[in-house]
Amino acid sequence: MRSSVDRQTLLTVREQQILEFIAAGYSAKQVAQRIEIAPRTVERHIENIRQKMHARNTPHMISCAYTSGMLAIAAS
Repeated sequence: MRSSVDRQTLLTVREQQILEFIAAGYSAKQVAQRIEIAPRTVERHIENIRQKMHARNTPHMISCAYTSGMLAIAAS
């Protein structure tokens, strides 16, 4: 069975940046404001990330990113 995220999945620098913001709880609109791009562009990046990771939805995408080591859990 194929894992939902291959270690070889490559995200662009922008996709990685957006993934980190989304995982931190920012909305697409908030991300857009922070990095000064259109909210629709952020939504498109999220969709591209989700497809690359074979995730069903955004929460699954974030879970897959943590599981694969693409995101680290920050210590409090």
